[in-house]
Order: sequence, then C-alpha cells, then structure tokens
Amino acid sequence: MPRTASILTRFLGWTASVFFHVECRGRAVPDGPLLVVANHPNSLMDSLVLFRVLDRPTRPLARAPLFRQWILGRILRRIGGLPVYRREDFPEDLLQNQDTFDAAVAALRKGEAVQIYPEGLSHSEASLAPFRTGAARIAFQAEEESGWILGLRILPVGLTYVRKAFFRGRVVAEVGKPLRVANWREARQADDREAVRSLTDAIRRGLEAVTLNVESPEERELIEVAERVYAREMGLAGWRERETLATRLPRLQLFARGAAWLRTEDPEAYRRLASRVRAYERVTGALGAGEADVPPTYRTGATLRLAFAEASVLLLEAPFAAVGLLVWLPAYLGSRPIVRKIGPAPETLSTLKLSASGFLAILTLGGWTFLAWWLGDWKWALGIGAILVPLGLLTIAWHERWIRVEEDVRLFLKVASQKNRRARLTAMRRELVQEFDRIARKLEEGDRAARRQARRGGAGRRSGG
Repeated sequence: MPRTASILTRFLGWTASVFFHVECRGRAVPDGPLLVVANHPNSLMDSLVLFRVLDRPTRPLARAPLFRQWILGRILRRIGGLPVYRREDFPEDLLQNQDTFDAAVAALRKGEAVQIYPEGLSHSEASLAPFRTGAARIAFQAEEESGWILGLRILPVGLTYVRKAFFRGRVVAEVGKPLRVANWREARQADDREAVRSLTDAIRRGLEAVTLNVESPEERELIEVAERVYAREMGLAGWRERETLATRLPRLQLFARGAAWLRTEDPEAYRRLASRVRAYERVTGALGAGEADVPPTYRTGATLRLAFAEASVLLLEAPFAAVGLLVWLPAYLGSRPIVRKIGPAPETLSTLKLSASGFLAILTLGGWTFLAWWLGDWKWALGIGAILVPLGLLTIAWHERWIRVEEDVRLFLKVASQKNRRARLTAMRRELVQEFDRIARKLEEGDRAARRQARRGGAGRRSGG
C-alpha cells in the first residue's frame, strides 16, 4: 500500500478514537497476505475502528454508491478501497464485482491486507446477519492463482459497541483465531460449492466467537445489567469502577450464552429472571448509578478524599477546558441540526455525526488559524493551529471526568444515609447472583453431558469401523 494511503488510514483510525473509546483484545495480527473479516454493526465507523486497532493498513471493500460521493469517494479510492456492487444498489452492474474480486485477489497476492464484511450490509440487529460467500470465494481464488502456496489467512475481528450512535461511546475489537485457507485445498478440489459453504461456515463460527450475539436489543440490555451486578457482587470490579468494554466482553458473552440456554430450556424462568433484572435496573437507574453500581457501604473519609482529589484536577484544568469549549463548541453543536435534518438509520448515525463534526472541525480550525494570522502574523497562526487540537482533546477528557465525578457525588448524596435502600439493593444483588450461579451450574452440567455423548459417539464409530 502506498505511504500516503497508510498515513491516511492511520489518521482516519485516529478520528475514530476521538469519537469513541476504542479498545482491542485478543491475538496479534499476522503478517503476510491477510483477509480481515468483521461484523458490520456501524457502517463506515467499522472500517475506521479496524484502521485504529490493526497493526497494519487494510484495503476495505465498500458499497459502490459510496465511491460516487464527492469527498468520501476520493478518500476511499486514495486508501485503496474496492467497490462492491449490490443488487439493491446497481442491479445492472453486478458483473463488475468480478473486477473487484480480481483487485482484492491481486492485493492479497502482493502480501497486503484486505477487509471485508461477510454480512454484506450494516445493520443494528442484536446478532449476526446471514453470511454471503464473497470472502470464501476471494480467498480460494487468491490461493488457486498462487498454486496454493500463498499462505493466505482469514482473520475474524469482532466489533462490539456500547452506545454506538453517541460521541464517546465504546467499542472493542476482538481479534480471533486466523484460518489457513490452504486447509480447505482438498475440499475445494473435491467439491467447489461445498468448499465455499464450509469455509463460509468456519468464518461465521470464527466471528461468533469474538462477537456478542443475543436475541434482541432488550435482551442485550438485560445481559449488560446482569453482568455488571455479578462483577461487583463477586469482587471482579469496584462498585463505582467503570470497567473497559474489553474487560467486560468475555463475561457478557458468557451471560449471553446463559440467557440463550435458559430461554430455550425454561422460558418461564427466563421471564421471571428478566423481570427481576429489570426491577434492579429501574431502582439503580432512578438513583443515577450510571455505568457502575450502588455501593453497599460508603466510607465517608475515603469518599471525601477521592472527591477532593478529583475536584482539584477539575479545577486545575478548568481554565484550559473553558477555552477549548469556547473554541470547539461550534463544531460540536453544529453537527446536530445536520443530523436531525437527514435523519439517518441507527447504524449510520455515528458515521454521519463524525463526518459532519469533522467537516465543521476543519472549518473551525481554519477559521481560528486565519484569525490569528490576520490579527498577528504567520507565527501566531502556526502556534494557534498547533495548540487547538490538543486543547480540544483536553476538553473532552475534562468533560468526561466532570460527568463521572458529578455522577458519583450525586449518588453519594442520595444514598449515603439511606441504609435501608442500600440493604434492599444488596439483597436483590445476592438473589440475582445466586440465580446466575445456578444457571451456570446447569449449563456446565449440560456441556459435560454433551461431551460425554460426543465421546461415546466417537467410540461407537471407531468400534463399528
């Protein structure tokens, strides 16, 4: 990939980290030819997140209409993007997809990395959509044209968002276990169609292992509350600690599995437990517990010391944050009427917000730099231009600290003296955790039984042979 494209993808990845808290977990990204496959919950933001977390540039496959946009199309072409022609967009241009596949194959044979979204569309469903076979067909074509010595690997990367449409929401990219395409050589030579289906199924399993899949958005909310309760009751997290999404994700996946099992095995018990989790959520939500929970006890001295330390930092940074707010507020507020006027779908909302805010930020930066040049000279312009971006980042950090401290203080003032309410919440948590443990034991027993059955089946087949 050309150096300019590499620099541009890094810059775009950085913009994603300004809009979101971007986290990464899992395996290292392999060298050599690599086909990155990811789920697609957040439109173009998904590509930007991958630019941020992967250790190497990747050429994205994107919907063909995007390449016809004036600014975005130029950016996509500059970073080596490849257009995908969908039937719902350009039914008359479907044959051009072979040119796109050929370009992706050529990039892979050069040892580059290409990213593709097997679901074929961005969506806001709570689980993976049906997969298309394009990734498998590109992979097979690349290996076949290289005589099966290319060493191509397919790397699943799961993207999980919290508050995906909001500025400073969270996203974690989990890098899964790479698949060696050469392992399907014999299957490909025996039955082309079956090999494509088999590799596509393997890709889906790889992505299911690194994503959070639930029945509905409502179930996901319940799982997030349940996991938060469990983590704090079991001492895995502090009562007012805001854990990273990367830390929470494995537990969320376990809770999702438990919810699916209980929903299938005992629907009535599932409904009862869901009702109890909702009741707990309503109580803590009314108190303003936020992303954390209500402590069973408060140590007044320690709480006051922490509040003093946080307040001191806020006061020291307040003058700089005030200036940053004054400078950048037009870019932040100006995107709102644009977004309201367009009214995008949920999966494109953050992309539009970032695009509008980025455009306004460029205008804001240029305007203040020009004003400094006009009132002073070029040295003033360079100085102002160099300081405004760090000042904006400091303002974002200050605002997040302010929200966190305000939430903690408000909760303390509400419940510090309400021992009965805290005792009630403690009892509710313990009952919920006991139920979670019971479900986990049942699930583990089922897993053991399934493994024993599989071993007996394997032994029977061997003896029969």
